[in-house]
This record gives sequence, structure tokens and C-alpha cells, in this order.
Amino acid sequence: MERLFEIQRIIIEQVEDESFFWREQFQRFVASGHVCGIVGARGIGKTTFLIRHAIQSGAKKGDALYVSADNIYFLKNSLVGLVDSLYKHTTTRLLLIDEIHKYPNWRQELKNIVDTFPSFQIFFSGSSMIDLVQGKYDLSRRVVLHKLCGFSFREYLEFHLKIKLEKLTLNELVSSHLHIAQNLPVTGMLKHFGDYLKLGYYPFFTGYSQDRDKFQSLDNSVQMTIYEDIATLHSLKTSSLNVIEQLYKFVLNSSPGELSASKLSNALGKDFDSISTYLKYLEQAGLIRFIYPGSSGQAALRNPIKMYPENTNSIHAAYLPLAHDQIKGKIRETFFVNQTQNAELSTFYSNVGDFKIDEYIFEVGGKSKNKRQIKNEKNAFVLSDDILIGSKGVIPLYLFGFLY
Repeated sequence: MERLFEIQRIIIEQVEDESFFWREQFQRFVASGHVCGIVGARGIGKTTFLIRHAIQSGAKKGDALYVSADNIYFLKNSLVGLVDSLYKHTTTRLLLIDEIHKYPNWRQELKNIVDTFPSFQIFFSGSSMIDLVQGKYDLSRRVVLHKLCGFSFREYLEFHLKIKLEKLTLNELVSSHLHIAQNLPVTGMLKHFGDYLKLGYYPFFTGYSQDRDKFQSLDNSVQMTIYEDIATLHSLKTSSLNVIEQLYKFVLNSSPGELSASKLSNALGKDFDSISTYLKYLEQAGLIRFIYPGSSGQAALRNPIKMYPENTNSIHAAYLPLAHDQIKGKIRETFFVNQTQNAELSTFYSNVGDFKIDEYIFEVGGKSKNKRQIKNEKNAFVLSDDILIGSKGVIPLYLFGFLY
């Protein structure tokens, strides 16, 4: 156990003097309760949050302990045993466990810890794919689970410009976008937006100076997600993982409406059920996104009508051999889906326009996009790229980056 405190001391010494951006989401996590899980894709900032929360909670005085679940300590020791020792022999009452999905039987032991040590506070991070109710150890009533997303465009601006910008609700954005756009205290907005679409979503990008290094690190993260996280959580062989990687590349390299599970199963010579399952793994892992038709029923839930990369940075990192207009259109739609879904808005495909959220219909395009397709619809708007300020029925696309 002493070795774990020594490792924590070394980690803290290396990071405590670095600048840190405390995101609004973090405060919600801290206030959640005595057992809290943070899930999300690789590179989103889960580890950074746990370490910073440990520091702020008195780790240097021994009041908190940060550990990684794949530490060799756990080859011979259990999580339950660690908590028991901490409870009996130290003043530590906060344990922060990174990448808990890498610890065998973590569900049972976490349940035992919660039941045996109700005054002990636990924070843990895990893959987007972890399921609290899987198997017989239902943790859904014992654990508060939060999803951590990458930077919104608003957060990106706050981080890089060192300013404070307010979040918008969808209703505020739609009803007051003219006033909002005219009063934002940001110069060079469209340049910042272009930079964000290319390299602004992942907090870890700030650790690299060259774009190629950022893109390479993102590709490495994708590979590890497929060949480590998905492989471990679903006990898959390399042949299946190769198919999953191919599916990811198909989604990256195709226009959003071109793909379906049926087309992909034919293209890869695999059965429909396997392809549907593998696509769901990619979505759960935070590598792709689905858009469903705005209807109910099992068929609608099972078969997404459009598939997108998780975020626009992954499109840029792929150096896609698509025409300029195809790339621009894909980036715009991916940005919209990413920001609205991260803001927990139910975003559906629309036969009129591109997307529907609640009573609103949105058509996404460039600055020359007109309202012809949606002219007969109520509550319908064009979301236009490459404009700073909109007009009646036309909203600047970048404002949808202020929803979370």
C-alpha cells in the first residue's frame, strides 16, 4: 500500500504546477454522491480529472489516493483489501480508481466496497462501454455514472482565450441567436471555429506542438480502443477486431447517408447480426455516432439511418480522399450531431431538412444554403457555416457549440 502512495506522490509532482482547466462538468461530478463513475472515450480527460480531484481533496496529506486499476499491485492484492487497509490504518477516505474496467471482477468488488464501507467515497473512471447492470451485480442503484465528452466549442474558446462564456439552451439559441452572435466577446470567431473542427475536441492535444503528432496520437487512441478496450470487454479474437476496424474506417470514409448495416455486411461478407453488433460496440466505445429516424419501435432502435464519426477531429486526422464539398458537408453534420448529442438533446433524422430536435427542424449547409427545402415547415432553420451573424430563419452553425 505504501508503494501506491509513493506512485501517487510522483504523479502529483509532475502535474501539480501545470495549468488546468476546470470544466463545469467536473463540479457536477464532485457533487454526485459517495460513489461516482466517469466514463468516456480515450483522451477525453478522465485521468486528468481524477488526479486533479485527488490533489484538491488532500492527496498530499494522505486524505485521498489515486490508483490505476492495471497497477501490478493488483496482481496480488484486491480492491476490497486496499479499501479495508485504508479504512483501518490511514485517514484516507477517498479512493480514485482509474480505468476500473481493466480490473477483473470489478463489479462484485465495487458492490462489496459500497455495502461494507458506506462512509468511504469512491471515484472511478472507465471505458464508455462499461455496463453497471451487467450480470448479477446490479450497481445502478449504488453508483452515479456520468459521461465525459470532449471540449465543446464554447469550452475550447474559454480554454484558449481565458475568457468566460455562458452556455445556451436550444430555445435560447433559436430565439435569440442574432443578439447572442452580436454580443459574443470573441474576435476571429470563424478562424477559431475552423481550428476547433480540426484540432479542438480533445484536451490531450494541448500536449503536442505539431498537428501530425496530434493526429498520430488520436490514431493510436483509436487502435487501443479497438484492440484493447473492445477486445477485453467483449472477449473478441483478432479476426473480429480487424472487421471492427474496417467498419470504423468505412464510417470515416463514407458520406453519412451511404452506409447501413446491410450494405456493410455485404461489403465485408459478414452476417448482418454480427455487423450490427460490431457497429454498436464502436458506438458504445465513443468512436462513431448514430442518428435514428424519429419513430419508435425495435426496428428504428436497431437500425440507425445515418452513421457519423464521433467528432470532426477524427475526420481531419484520417486525411480522407473525398471531394472538398463532401468533406465540408460531413464535417458540418458531424459537428452538429456531436454537439447536440453531447448536450443530451435527442437528435433525429428528418425527411424534411437534415435533423429534428423536439419541434425544431434544422438544415445544415454553407453560407449560400437557402431555405427552399424547409420553406413550408414551421420552426425550421438553416444552420449556415462560414457566417458570423444570421438572419431570420438562418443561424450560424458555430453557435451550436455553446450548448454544453
